[in-house]
Amino acid sequence: MIKNKLALLGGEPLINIGGPHKVWPPKADDNELEEIKAQRNIDISIKGKTGPIKELEDLFLNFLDNKIKYCVSFNSGTSALLAAYFAMGIEEDDEVMGPALTYHAALSPVYFLKGNVILVDINKETRCIEVENIEKFINKKTKVITVVHQWGHPADMDKIMKIAKEHSLLVLEDCSHAHGSRYKGKMCGTFGDVAIFSLQAQKMIFAGEGGILVTNNEKYYNRATLLGHYRDRSKEEVKDSKYNEYWQTGFGLKLRISPFNAIVAKHSLMNYEKHKKNRHRCLNYLNEGLKEIDYIENIYTDEHVDRGAWYGFKPLYIKEKLYDLDKDKLVEALRAEGMHISAPSGAILANQPLYKNIPDLMFNNRKAKKINKLNNYPNAIDIQKRALSLPTFSNWDRDKNIIDQYILAFKKIQDNIKYLKK
Repeated sequence: MIKNKLALLGGEPLINIGGPHKVWPPKADDNELEEIKAQRNIDISIKGKTGPIKELEDLFLNFLDNKIKYCVSFNSGTSALLAAYFAMGIEEDDEVMGPALTYHAALSPVYFLKGNVILVDINKETRCIEVENIEKFINKKTKVITVVHQWGHPADMDKIMKIAKEHSLLVLEDCSHAHGSRYKGKMCGTFGDVAIFSLQAQKMIFAGEGGILVTNNEKYYNRATLLGHYRDRSKEEVKDSKYNEYWQTGFGLKLRISPFNAIVAKHSLMNYEKHKKNRHRCLNYLNEGLKEIDYIENIYTDEHVDRGAWYGFKPLYIKEKLYDLDKDKLVEALRAEGMHISAPSGAILANQPLYKNIPDLMFNNRKAKKINKLNNYPNAIDIQKRALSLPTFSNWDRDKNIIDQYILAFKKIQDNIKYLKK
């Protein structure tokens, strides 16, 4: 008779609290709803830097410790990334370096500008770009290093900025996971030449859909603004006469945020500190509890950083501690216990058709696309094989009991692994 029999083998599920276990974004309060309602009768399509869009952008600069001069909003983080690469002058055959395992949109817009993406392996602990590998890929075509502060953990910005300076390269910070993250006390998004923040619904600062681009470089601000904003915004904000003459048309696209999304983002920004405190309390508690589980490798946080928004909780499992149990089988067993768990959805970019297929289906006449070789990324391959994805708990009062049951469910697998392997 198996004591505490695994649910996958016919026992009772351990987790008895119904879902969803991740509740995000939080519900709007009355002030937010009233402002959205009022905006409906004021202006539903703001064309300039006015109203809630101006308020959001001004608040965001303040959020960044007022270390940044220019801020422009977009309809998504991906649009902000496209504007960033365009602003920095990425052209056909230019090369942008970035991490091999991250969300594709951090680098995919480079292909829209006919540039090439050069993937670099990641650091096993921080999951950010592996600084020690960057210089081996630099050549005369390299123009930008894209840094993704993955899951909210800042990259090693001291070394990255040193390399960029030595080789006259630009740095783009993708802070989509890292609202409020700090590296040695300095806010992420204030190191590079340009930084972007996604405001997608699952982010700590959310708009539903939206993005923010920030920079201290007037030229980059002008070019980014003209790419996504024509008429009023460009006429009022672009001061350089060379660029201002394009104010009526911009550079051909409309990528601006809606005032309703700006209102949602503004209120989430104003509640950031409260949500951050709750999320850190939950996830630190979960991480501490998982130290009792010998087949789980805990989330690493360097002593010199603050994870800020801490977007995602992605521990690693140690296959050898589970008699080489396959990850899919482990996930199946934990789900049977009632856990909301999966494998992270993002694949190594070198395996994606956009990053490897020739001929190029986007542009038939572009110069040859460079192909990234999968064997260059042993760390990324290892992380992808071993990573688990758990809910990003953010409400201590509601989630503490769920977290306790999750820890017990992991322990239940540990205690009964010999039966699962039969």
